[in-house]
Amino acid sequence: MVFSLALATPAADAEAVRSALDGKTYQSRLGIRGQPADIDDLLVFEDGEFVSEECERRCGYAKVEYWVRAQDDAIQMRADVPCTESGAVMYWRGTVRGNEIEGSILWVNKRWYWTFEKELWFKGRLVEAEAP
Repeated sequence: MVFSLALATPAADAEAVRSALDGKTYQSRLGIRGQPADIDDLLVFEDGEFVSEECERRCGYAKVEYWVRAQDDAIQMRADVPCTESGAVMYWRGTVRGNEIEGSILWVNKRWYWTFEKELWFKGRLVEAEAP
């Protein structure tokens, strides 16, 4: 399942903003809001898609198309990531400034008899590409 969201900027500007993240990987830590971040993760932006490698490995969360926009000196990103094994969805919202990314995740698991929500946070730094 791919979520596609239109940008409010012209197509050329949208591609320039997207290309600012595409091909980049961020070493990050995430955790429950209000608690220390205790989970190591790699956040990967590649070929127009976003994936949290740890969430993919642990829970089957898919690679999805991500949304971006430039705002002042930052790039805002958003990705709505469904679980391939259940009805859960992780709503990623982040801000990239320079070589750092940080933001929040709302994890929602809906069942016919209840909905469980958990707020998480993440912070990371760009992984520099190794020289060939």
